[in-house]
Amino acid sequence: MNVQILITITGPYQVNLVNVLSEKTHALDGKWLTSKINHIEDYMAGLIKVELDLSNVEALLDGFKDLPISVNWVELKRLPKEKPNHLNLSIDAKDRPGLVNDISKILSEYSVKVENMECNRIGLPAIGSTVFTSHFQIAVSDAFEKKPLITSLQEISNDLVIDIQPV
Repeated sequence: MNVQILITITGPYQVNLVNVLSEKTHALDGKWLTSKINHIEDYMAGLIKVELDLSNVEALLDGFKDLPISVNWVELKRLPKEKPNHLNLSIDAKDRPGLVNDISKILSEYSVKVENMECNRIGLPAIGSTVFTSHFQIAVSDAFEKKPLITSLQEISNDLVIDIQPV
């Protein structure tokens, strides 16, 4: 019986790591269904959704754990899914502590599912300060209205520039 598992990996960057992980999966007749690997400085983090026979899960995880990375996993339950609406949300502002916390709190209050998030702080010597820039891929229900969300986000600070567009 085939199962789907979601594996998270973290650790120091290694040039051939993706190849080694895929070889170990392939050797056990597993299939990578979806994956996302990101690097920050000399470290990497990844999510890999794999389908394979239940009898091979332990061997695959043991093979991954033999590598110099941290490995966690969870079996995915196949549940009927409501088809969400996907949007791109961009927020730019003068940087200050707590912006990500304030933004994520409001997104949570509006039941917005954050599917992907990238936030950066960029120093601008010409103006003597730092700016915050962020891009979110979000999923919302059919009942979602963007105007109330924008209004709530603008209450965080009067200098936020907010853009919400369909994917």
